[in-house]
Amino acid sequence: MWITTDQAIDIYARYCKARFGARATRMTRARVAELRQSGDVEGERIWSEVSRRVEEQPLPAHVPALTP
Repeated sequence: MWITTDQAIDIYARYCKARFGARATRMTRARVAELRQSGDVEGERIWSEVSRRVEEQPLPAHVPALTP
């Protein structure tokens, strides 16, 4: 199964928000800055879009841990 770049960006933005919560925006912006500094124009463009989509998403609801 092949996914488009747009789908990959969306998947990664959702992952970052679910995994890092409120820190996700700061972390993705830091990655954008790293890529900009290294001169990776395409990487910067893609991560800027990931960051934008992270900002659009609400924080995930807290899911309680299951106990045996």
